[in-house]
Amino acid sequence: MTLFSPLARRPLLLHIPKTGGTWLNDMIRTQNPVLRKLRIRRLGHDYTLDEIDAQFGPETRFGFVFRDPVARLHSAFDSRRNCSQPTRYIPWREAETRCFSTFKTFDEFARAFDGHDPDRAEEAERALKTVRHFYRGYAHYFGSADRLATASSRVIMCLNTSNLSAHLDEVSRAFRLPAFRQVTKARSHSSANFRTVLSPEGRDILAARLTDEYDLYRIYQDLEQRLHPLVQHEKLKASAL
Repeated sequence: MTLFSPLARRPLLLHIPKTGGTWLNDMIRTQNPVLRKLRIRRLGHDYTLDEIDAQFGPETRFGFVFRDPVARLHSAFDSRRNCSQPTRYIPWREAETRCFSTFKTFDEFARAFDGHDPDRAEEAERALKTVRHFYRGYAHYFGSADRLATASSRVIMCLNTSNLSAHLDEVSRAFRLPAFRQVTKARSHSSANFRTVLSPEGRDILAARLTDEYDLYRIYQDLEQRLHPLVQHEKLKASAL
């Protein structure tokens, strides 16, 4: 055992875009810097499960935050439509310029997947595959439901975004950190102040397109229930069943 082996065995915090990871990272920064360095390693958006296994080993434990796939994509659409403001300003890339020039609201984007207009359907599929926070969904990070299921014993924390702020004690318990102090300066990339509309019909159309994402989402819900039995669990919307 080397001097640095405890650091090498630290569990990891995976950061899936638009799930509250920026807010959680700011909360973790309020912890004692020496202790948090010993107990947790926070990863950026670039790390997938395969990359975790390759860099840190296939037995490495990890945790993450998740949310309903349509809600995550809605947040990503509105955030990037507004260039990630107000917490930062990141100009559109080529794929985003094309997407937001075609679809003015998230509902327009979601309804395009019904296929009634082949050209708009093609543009929506293109955006889903090329806009960074769109394609960095659950399948990007975990591959498939079967792939995640084989690694589920390594998951030490799995919380829905809607449960995160009320259950920070679950985060501290999972990563063996002291209780969190409540702070008011934690950043959030929330797009709530400039949210574009999504109709129930648009939601149903998009949910039907995101079947692979919902397969993974169901595993997240099972993990949350197993790991955090005292947390109130969000029911899967009928449109995604």
